[in-house]
Amino acid sequence: MGDTLLVDWKGKSVKIKGMASVQEELKKLLELQEIDSKLDEINKLLDDLPAQLKSLEKEDFSLQQEMEEFKKTSTHMKVERRQKETELKAIEEQIKNLQSKLFDVKTNKEYQALQNEIQNLKAKTSSLEDEILVHMEKDEQLKEKEKSLLQRIEEHKKIRMAKQKEIENKINQLKGEHALTQQQRNEYVTRIDRLLIDLYMRVKKSKKDGVAICRISEDSNGCICGGCYVYIPGYLREKVKKKTEIVQCENCGRILVE
Repeated sequence: MGDTLLVDWKGKSVKIKGMASVQEELKKLLELQEIDSKLDEINKLLDDLPAQLKSLEKEDFSLQQEMEEFKKTSTHMKVERRQKETELKAIEEQIKNLQSKLFDVKTNKEYQALQNEIQNLKAKTSSLEDEILVHMEKDEQLKEKEKSLLQRIEEHKKIRMAKQKEIENKINQLKGEHALTQQQRNEYVTRIDRLLIDLYMRVKKSKKDGVAICRISEDSNGCICGGCYVYIPGYLREKVKKKTEIVQCENCGRILVE
């Protein structure tokens, strides 16, 4: 407990008295980093899960839009069919009126003119009947499409509700884990010297991966920083090995351990 640590930070050395051995302090920092890694992982999941809920909502909106478009098409087809049926009835009535007049004409010319007009109108009715038949076939197709679409919407609703419940449960579970882990961290940092915590946090915040402490590895060419994968000088390796001070990588600034 009477050891002195030398903490190098950007070329400055700070003496820290009244602490445990460097080895013990580094062990604590590594354990703190594990806790922080867990917190970072939980926070990432808590950020990602709401996005999954939004994705489900987008699918809902997409299906709703598809149904709206279907309703517009279906309504347009029904209106068009009613118009043709109304037109057909009007022409059929017109044909009846003309046919009744055939008995009143006095000349062959008038008779032939009425017959020609009746034939033209009958041709129109035939064309309209064909068009109405096409509409009837399309109506059947639309009914099948509506049935399929409603089935898709219902299936998606069930999936969405189950998925939403699953995600909400997961979020609540993660929030509970986060609270417990944060409490663990709050208690744990009290065991580590404030200056070391400050150093650790400065390095952590400066790294995208949030890793402040990393182990060194060796190959045939020398020792490598496990954070930036740059070779470290031999004298730094010796300092790490002695465990009498906190050593940082000269390239990335991470705290080095064996």
